[in-house]
Formats: sequence, C-alpha cells, structure tokens
Amino acid sequence: MNPFPSWDECVNMELAFFPIGSTEQHGTHLPIHTDTIIAAIVAQRLAERFAPAYVVPALPYSASFEHSGFPGSVSLRVTTITAIVQDVIHSLEQSGIPRCVIVNGHGGNALLHNIAQELNAHGHRVMLAPTRLHWERSYQQAGISVSLSQDMHAGEAETSLLMHLFANGVVKTDKLIDVDRPRRPLLEVVGMKAFTPTGTIGFPSRATSTKGKALLDALVREISHTVEEFMSLS
Repeated sequence: MNPFPSWDECVNMELAFFPIGSTEQHGTHLPIHTDTIIAAIVAQRLAERFAPAYVVPALPYSASFEHSGFPGSVSLRVTTITAIVQDVIHSLEQSGIPRCVIVNGHGGNALLHNIAQELNAHGHRVMLAPTRLHWERSYQQAGISVSLSQDMHAGEAETSLLMHLFANGVVKTDKLIDVDRPRRPLLEVVGMKAFTPTGTIGFPSRATSTKGKALLDALVREISHTVEEFMSLS
C-alpha cells in the first residue's frame, strides 16, 4: 500500500485512519515523539488491513499538560484540538471519505472521547481507538508483566514497541530506569513531575523487541475487530 498517495488514489475510499500522537517527555530513554510514532504505525498497519484506506498525516501535538514540568513537552489547548479534529473530519467527508478511525497514541487525550461522541451525535461516522480494553487484551497477549495502570508511561510496553520498530539508537538502553508509582492521587492537579523524577512510570527494564512485536500485532488485531463492526454500521 502506498503511504504517500496522490489525490486520484483516494477516489472511492470509504475509510480513513487519523493518527494523533503527542510531543512530550517519555523518560530519559525514549524520544519525545514516541506517541506519534506508535499512532502512525498502528494507523498504517490498520490501513493495510482495510485497504483501500487513507492514512491522514499524523498530528504530532495534543493535550500533554500533565508533562509541562519536563522540557520539550508541547501542548495544544482543548479548543484547538477540538477544532483541528472537526476540520479534518469535515475535510475527509468533503473529499468523499465518509468514515474515520482516530488512532490515539496518547493516553492523556481523554477529550477525544467527547469529540467523537459529539461528531457522531451530529451525523458523522467517527470511531476512536485503541480503547482501554484493546490495550489490556494486547498487554496480556504480548506478555507484558504488569497492568496498563502500573505501566502508565514510557514503561515496558512503549519501550518494547520502540525496540521492535527501531533496531538501534532510538531506545537509550543505558538509561532504562524503573519507576513504580501505583498510586497517583491528584495527577490532573500536580502533573507527572510530582510522581516521577525521570518522567517514567513503569518498568522499561523489562522491555524486549519480541514483546514489542507481539504487542503491536495484538493491538492491530484487537482494533481490527472493532473496525469491522464500525464498517458494518449503516
């Protein structure tokens, strides 16, 4: 599948995948655009399963205010993100693509649920993935050692994914520092800085490329089941 289609290759497409990532710290061992990398590759893999489908270029910024205590993090206001998503959906529809799956790579984007609900209430066809259930099932299938909550940020799962996607140089394996913070009261009030000195919450030292491949495969498979249901709607 061509990842860089010309306009004529988009004719008669019924489905688009819109990856939304973030620009925020991911500990001392992962790049700040980790969420964007993951969202983009998941969107591409899904598009290959549902070809012909259009992959919208990834949005590399979203709501990362909880990371503002760390250098390099960039956030868009809620109103800005809402306007961007609405404009993208409207543009896709005007070009003849009636359905869109938003592939969210950043767990802090809770607002996307409400945006999708509002768009659907007004007659659009928008789906948001992956859900928490998609992640939980994929964690189990990939053999991730702890829960999604325990492995919240830059931990075993995300580190494994980037180890799989990039053979050398991207994951700084000499800087894998585990941070166990099972309780994070007032996270929305005080931000990540109050709970982790490195930016990590989870266990990156347990990451492997093998787990990353299994996790990516499982995640695409789990989301695909829901996309099939989404496409069956009238």
